[in-house]
Amino acid sequence: MILDTVLDAIDVSLEPFALCEIRGEASLGLGCRPHAVLHYVIAGEGRVTVDGWPPIPTRAGSIVLVPAFAAHSLHGSGTGLGTLPSCRPLEISIEHVRAGDGDGVLVAICGRIGIVYRGLGGAMDLLRAPLVEHLDPGDRVRSALEDLVAELASPTIGTRALARSLLLQCVILLLRRRLLAGDRSLVWMQGLSDEALWGALRVMLDQPGREHTLDSLAELAGMSRATFAARFRTAYEGGPIELLRGIRMRRAAELLMTTDWPIKRIAAAVGYESRTYFSRAFRDQHGQPPDAFRRRITATA
Repeated sequence: MILDTVLDAIDVSLEPFALCEIRGEASLGLGCRPHAVLHYVIAGEGRVTVDGWPPIPTRAGSIVLVPAFAAHSLHGSGTGLGTLPSCRPLEISIEHVRAGDGDGVLVAICGRIGIVYRGLGGAMDLLRAPLVEHLDPGDRVRSALEDLVAELASPTIGTRALARSLLLQCVILLLRRRLLAGDRSLVWMQGLSDEALWGALRVMLDQPGREHTLDSLAELAGMSRATFAARFRTAYEGGPIELLRGIRMRRAAELLMTTDWPIKRIAAAVGYESRTYFSRAFRDQHGQPPDAFRRRITATA
């Protein structure tokens, strides 16, 4: 089954984590990041706001995975009590970030993570929308997260490797749970169970800058144009060219963040001959033109 293959090939990279402490009804702006961001609430209540999505309420045991390049903030409600873990400053030390000075506290472990499918280009980021779970005590995912918090709070030899392993376990458990629950934000992954479409999708992911057409993609899938278009829309709840546009804009966002290439060169790299047409497509996808996006994300990186 293709989904088993995808879950088996997930790669999780771990960036330095922070212990975020918000006192009172304060907020902590986290900007727009080139990686997915994990928030695991240890104590208190509040919410996570992500551009383009409704506010996400949080409590102790909530986990929120925010997609790459999604500007967001962490807010405290001014209620709730909790004990902060004591952290020792070693190689993988946890930075302690504070905001606000009111009553009540929201405490969360926050950090940048990469969640990609090994063997494909960076466009195969597995998060397209915020992934949210509210975990009860004793929940398998929550137990793994508590082990992760304990390891990060008192790092020693092997902490980075163990933390990455625990994080990978959490991500796979969450993805599996949300896939089985029919989470609409992961519908594109459910479409991977149609093996006949995989070849066309893989080429789009590997080579987003190629001159793909509905006919060329249908040929890769071994189907007629009409059959391919209908089957693709059923599997992914969208047309192949629509999905290709999203893949191209995700790759363009990566290039804007990681290179100093001029806009015209980035446009060409993702399959656009016209900078004007590329800029319009990028604005439709990310809410701002590519030059403004580059300034914003560079300022918050």
